[in-house]
Amino acid sequence: MKKKLFVLSAPSGTGKTSVCKELLKINPKWKFSISATTRAPRPKEIEGKDYIFLDDSKFKHYIQFGDFLEWEWVHGNKYGTLLEPIEDAIDKNETMLLDIDFKGGLSVIEEFPDETYSIFLEPPGENMEDKLMILEERLMARGETNSTLIKQRLKRFHVEIEYKEKFDFSIVNDDFKKVVKKIDAKIKENL
Repeated sequence: MKKKLFVLSAPSGTGKTSVCKELLKINPKWKFSISATTRAPRPKEIEGKDYIFLDDSKFKHYIQFGDFLEWEWVHGNKYGTLLEPIEDAIDKNETMLLDIDFKGGLSVIEEFPDETYSIFLEPPGENMEDKLMILEERLMARGETNSTLIKQRLKRFHVEIEYKEKFDFSIVNDDFKKVVKKIDAKIKENL
């Protein structure tokens, strides 16, 4: 069966957002599932393009009325995937990318198993220690200087990496251009 939803999950700092943005540049007709969040925007993030930024009361309202396919507490903030754009993409036979953490990815797979192809992006490194060091460097390079937040994100890595076997395809992000090309090919194989 042809897939419509393409979930890209990865530990924080692995590059899933950058990969998604590049895939959308290459394939401008593809849709992107814009997650909602209660966290503050990072520099250069655009409301309605990168995220839908909600205050906590609005987020709770969406939860109460079942507007989310899934939502999760991640690093002290709430993130959620709105159900309506997902259903619209399926109904219109559109290709949609979802940049989502592993728990959210598993929820999409569970809710729409016939429509979903899942990809797990793994950081480079010879072993877990190397991978963690690379993730820490990447998180610091993107301006996250809060050492407590970085430690929280890195602590979650061991749990996240255990779930890669539940995804249809797993790839190490060791060469950005090659990884984008391989993921693009995998998606097109499953359209």
